[in-house]
Amino acid sequence: MTTWPSGSKATTTHTDSGTDLPRLARADINQNILNVNDVIDYFNVASAADGDILVYNSSTAKMELGNSNTGFFNVKESPKETINTISGTSGSITVDAAVAPVHKMTLNDNTTFTFTNMTTGTSVSLIININANDKSATFTSDGSTLVKFSGGAPTLTGTSGQIDFVVVFFDGTNYIGSITQRIS
Repeated sequence: MTTWPSGSKATTTHTDSGTDLPRLARADINQNILNVNDVIDYFNVASAADGDILVYNSSTAKMELGNSNTGFFNVKESPKETINTISGTSGSITVDAAVAPVHKMTLNDNTTFTFTNMTTGTSVSLIININANDKSATFTSDGSTLVKFSGGAPTLTGTSGQIDFVVVFFDGTNYIGSITQRIS
């Protein structure tokens, strides 16, 4: 397995003087060639493009190209979050943190929102456009464990045409929710 060659640096003992004999430097020259090859192998980079970033891949133990425009941020512009539009309007809706940090949807009926793929220290935002009067929502982390809100489970805004904004944070143990309502 290729590793970064920091522990196998060649010396300059036989190359630091004009009177040194090149034949004595063969081992150091060979070590430098091996080190350069290890560096080339460590970086799995065929052809970089504008906006690409290097990302360590633990399964290959190499640095590989990743495009900053396909992740959660774009390094060429001001930081902005990716927004996923959820196609469903009611029933059981999955809010997948692996897809995007912000999701939006239109609510037409009673709905259970299940937050998935959240790792410790992450949060997910959900923008709910209310499109029907007096509909309810349940917020869970696995379909049965409720997200914890101040004052208990929230009641959605009961008037069509309003927006409710929900943020869920995972602290490693609890899914903690906050809701801002009646945005118009």
